[in-house]
Amino acid sequence: MKFKKYIVAAAIVVAAAVVTVEAAQVYSWVDEKGVTHYSQQPPRENNNAQFSMIDTVFSPSELRTIQEIKEQKKRIAEQKAKQKDQEVIRGCQDLHNEKIRYYRRKIEDTYIANLNKCDLSVQNLRPSQARAKKEKCYADALKAKMIDVNQLPTEDDCVQK
Repeated sequence: MKFKKYIVAAAIVVAAAVVTVEAAQVYSWVDEKGVTHYSQQPPRENNNAQFSMIDTVFSPSELRTIQEIKEQKKRIAEQKAKQKDQEVIRGCQDLHNEKIRYYRRKIEDTYIANLNKCDLSVQNLRPSQARAKKEKCYADALKAKMIDVNQLPTEDDCVQK
């Protein structure tokens, strides 16, 4: 029995809230003559009229506060999007730099392997012949290394243009 009273009371409160909110709806539109109209009903005579609903549930100061909160949320969302873009660019730059370091290591490994080949190629030669051939081989290895280093990409693909 008490439970039914609570249900009836809740239904009355909900109905009153709906009536209050519906009564608070005001429509605003400007007619062909430039006159602004206000009504609880949207314009009927001109279906093409641009109208807006005015919220009368809140006071003007509350509406300003709500608008400020909406603007602040928009600014925060824009800041987050910008920060995310910067993080993506930073991550891309890190990958780019890691790729360059990897290529540099490979070039250095190749250079050392070529120096070792130079050393092995002169093992059975006389010292005077070995020195001249070794120096030329070292110079060729260094030249090949420098060509490879100069071919490394320098422009960062991550920078937005």
